[in-house]
Amino acid sequence: MKHVELDGKLVGNGKPCYFIAEIGSLFRNFEEAKRLIDSAIDIEIDAIKFQTFEANTITTKNNLFNMENTGKTSQYDLFKNCEISKELQMEVVNYANNKGITVFSAPSHIKDLDIMKKMNIPIYKIGSDLACHIPLLEEVGNIGKPIILSTGMCTLEEIRTSVETILSTGNEQLIILHCVSDYPNKPEETNLNAILTLKKEFDLPVGFSDHNIGWSISFGAVSMGANLIERHFRDPNNTTAPDDIVALDKEQFSSLIRSTRLIEKAKGNGVKNPTLSEKNNLTTNRVSIIAMTEIKTGQTITEELIDIRRPGTGIQPIHFDSIIGKKAKVDIPKEKPLTFDMIE
Repeated sequence: MKHVELDGKLVGNGKPCYFIAEIGSLFRNFEEAKRLIDSAIDIEIDAIKFQTFEANTITTKNNLFNMENTGKTSQYDLFKNCEISKELQMEVVNYANNKGITVFSAPSHIKDLDIMKKMNIPIYKIGSDLACHIPLLEEVGNIGKPIILSTGMCTLEEIRTSVETILSTGNEQLIILHCVSDYPNKPEETNLNAILTLKKEFDLPVGFSDHNIGWSISFGAVSMGANLIERHFRDPNNTTAPDDIVALDKEQFSSLIRSTRLIEKAKGNGVKNPTLSEKNNLTTNRVSIIAMTEIKTGQTITEELIDIRRPGTGIQPIHFDSIIGKKAKVDIPKEKPLTFDMIE
């Protein structure tokens, strides 16, 4: 698998899992955005992502949401309420850049690319709703920046078409995200094995955009090899939003990151050999052949005179049958591990 560089950090197999905090609809003003960015920095999130959209271009006015987190409501009205002005987007980008954390956005319409280019963001995210928007994928591919493609609501064949479209522009800096576009996502519909399917199919870094409640399933995705995790990120002091239900707060996201870093340390290199600590324990915690009674010089060793037990400093159990019938060359004290120089 090739690696993809996201603003100086490599993403892919053998590299640390990359964490993205999605703050899209979870702030309404600069102060709320700053709270989220500062919290993300505190817990060592890799990148902040928001959403670039206008209600007038993202949906028609008669289209409805009908999900658990929104209820049945006008998509246009909800998006209008969550719109982030171009000026505020620029403030967010400048603040994050000055703080040293990667920041980027996702378009909702091909017209959004104009402001995104002006913000000079280092990464482009394609949301699941636009995963099959071929003209947009071509346009973004030609920008030449790394692309993160979310694949909620997609078939594998549709993903093939979208991936081929991006790669055909000459842009090979592509990361795929498994995603289930439901809010909240049901655990039984999460299908984490799709991460493995996408890795095998495309030989590209594959991550997981998680809309489950809590962080346990994100952690499961990491354990299964997800190279990137994207989660909505909320601050309880900010204005409430429909995405709050699937968002992690600072403590939850921190727990996910800490647990992931622990798992990454524990994965190792896959070579099965005793560890340094185990080598120190080999002599005391393994078994060997032990004299169960005093054995005199010249005495024939029988099965009744020996046993297998700790410590492991003597002859290994694999040789048990072969030393039966041999004679002791020296006096062997009771409970002494036998060594080859004691027998003939």
